[in-house]
Amino acid sequence: MVAAHPSADGEALLDWNESPIGPPPLAVKRVVDAAERLHRYPRGLLEEVTALAAAHHGVGTDQVLLMAGVDEAIDMTLSLADRAWGLKPGFDGYPDRAAANDKPFHPIPLGPDWQPRPGVPAGLGAGDIVYLAQPGNPTGNLLPAAWIDGLRAVAGHVFVDETYQEFSAQPGILSRTGGPVPGVLVYRSFSKAAGLAGIRLGCLVADAATIARLRPLRRFMPIDAVSLHAAAGLLEEPEFMTRLAEYVREARAELCTTLRASGLFEEVRESETNFVLVRPEAAVREALATVLAEDRVRVKDCDGNGLPGWLRISIGSREDHQRLDRSLCRVAWTRILPRAA
Repeated sequence: MVAAHPSADGEALLDWNESPIGPPPLAVKRVVDAAERLHRYPRGLLEEVTALAAAHHGVGTDQVLLMAGVDEAIDMTLSLADRAWGLKPGFDGYPDRAAANDKPFHPIPLGPDWQPRPGVPAGLGAGDIVYLAQPGNPTGNLLPAAWIDGLRAVAGHVFVDETYQEFSAQPGILSRTGGPVPGVLVYRSFSKAAGLAGIRLGCLVADAATIARLRPLRRFMPIDAVSLHAAAGLLEEPEFMTRLAEYVREARAELCTTLRASGLFEEVRESETNFVLVRPEAAVREALATVLAEDRVRVKDCDGNGLPGWLRISIGSREDHQRLDRSLCRVAWTRILPRAA
C-alpha cells in the first residue's frame, strides 16, 4: 500500500478530488532545482514537455497541444464549432465556458440510470461540438462506447474529457480508435492521477490537422516555467501515476464499505473515478452537514452540479477516511440517542 499524504491545514480535504499521496517527487525536485532560473524565459521547455507528453500517450508531437487546464481547452475548441452540447447533469465548466465564448449550449439529459437515451440527440449536426467527461463528473460512471461512436458519426467534433481516465477499469478512447482520428479531441489532465492540481496544465490530443488549426490560438509562451518543470518531472516518473491510481482503486473500495456501513445513506454509488457519490437519508442531511463542518471534513455538495441531495466525496488518505468515519459515527449516534430516551 502506498503511503498517504497528511491533510493540509488540519482539514480533511475530500471535496476537490486531489491526490491523497501528495505530488510526484521528481516533479517537486525539478521545480525546486529550477527556482533560481525563474528570471529566465522557459526556452525550449514547452517543446521538451510536449515531446514527453506525446511519448507518454503514444502519439506524435504534432498531435499534442499543451494548455493551461481544461477551461482553456474548452475555449480553444469552441472555435471549431457554432454550437456546444453536453450532458446534464454534467461538468459545469462546459456550459460556463460556452456562455463566456457566446456560444449556445444544448444539454443532453441523462435518465434515472445517469445514462443518455439511446441514439443521437435531435438537432445535432456537423457544425456542433459535444463535450463529454469519460468517466463522468459528477456521476463517476462511464458512457456506452457505442453511443459515443454514434455522436462521432454526426457531430463535427466530440471532445472527450479523460481527466479521470487513469482511475477507470476501461481503456480510453485513443486505445479504441487506435490513436487520434479526425473529429475527436481527447483531453488529459495533470491535476488528478498526475497529482499536480496546484498547476494549471493539460494536454489535448487530436489529429495533426486539428492541432495545427488550434495552435495559433495559443498565447506567446502559454505555459509558465514552474508548470512545465513540474510536468516534465511527472512525465519522467510515470510510475507515480500507476502508484496513485492503484492507491485510489483500493481506497475507493474501502471507502464505499465504510459509507455503506454507516447506515446514513440511501445510496452509495460505485465509481470509475477518484471520488464516490452518496445520497444521505433526508432525516440526517442537515445533521451530517453540521458535523462535517464542525469536524473540518470537506465534501462537495452536488446541488450546483445538477444532482440535488447528493454529495461527492474524494478518495483521501487513510487519516482523512478515519476522520470522516468518526464524523459519520457522531451523526449516527445523534440519531440513536432520541430513540434511547
